Amino acid sequence: MARTTQPVAVSGDGRRLAYIRAKDMRLVIRDLDGRTRVSRARAWPSRSEVDVTRVRMSYDGSLVAVDCCWAGFTKHPARVYDAATGALLRKVQGVSVHEDALSFSADGDQILVSTDDDKSVTLHVHDLDGRRTATIVPPRLIGGNAATAALHADGHTVAVYDTGRKPKIALYDLESGMVTATFSVPVSGQKVERDPVNNRIVEAYTDVRLDWTGDATMRMVRKTGFKRVQVQVYDIDVAAGSVRLRRAYAITKTADEAVSGR
Repeated sequence: MARTTQPVAVSGDGRRLAYIRAKDMRLVIRDLDGRTRVSRARAWPSRSEVDVTRVRMSYDGSLVAVDCCWAGFTKHPARVYDAATGALLRKVQGVSVHEDALSFSADGDQILVSTDDDKSVTLHVHDLDGRRTATIVPPRLIGGNAATAALHADGHTVAVYDTGRKPKIALYDLESGMVTATFSVPVSGQKVERDPVNNRIVEAYTDVRLDWTGDATMRMVRKTGFKRVQVQVYDIDVAAGSVRLRRAYAITKTADEAVSGR
């Protein structure tokens, strides 16, 4: 079949990337210095569904999660790999294709996933044995921005990037069901448009990745544009509510790219 996408993930610290090799569906992990590991078996059962296979990597590049959004594979759980060796660590039975694996927790021992039934978004937290430790339907501010969600090492604090004319970071507590903090993000170069599905103003051609880098610090990578992509990397001090631009650069002559906060 003709492929339109290649599942690729890059660690938040920029030291590793991972992807599914189309010819045999094995997971390939590459280090910044060129070293490569390959999984011993297919990372996903179906070669024909490589277009909808999803790959996620932890901030430090130590773990890789692979799952798929095709309903035909409801019995196939998400798989977690050791990025240092390419070995399959375990299959997370509680995370099926109906749930989108969003991120590892900052300490790597839990996975944040979401379920979208077209009416609302439900957030779940699973440990790597598949046990569900939290589940909640968050408010629209959180659920509508779940694609950028990052789970703290505490297993219940979630950060999201709220897109729009005046974007902000919002923190949400899965235990109390409360938004605990919001603070503005001083971004530039944005273009906005109305999302007809959710009937709200969002940033056009913009992708954001959030990662917890400490108990009260985060890294945000923001991509804006299409053929010429502007990349901005921010350091965030959650305790102080401050956002500092770390570096900015541009990627040209490409429509698809993987970037990190390095």
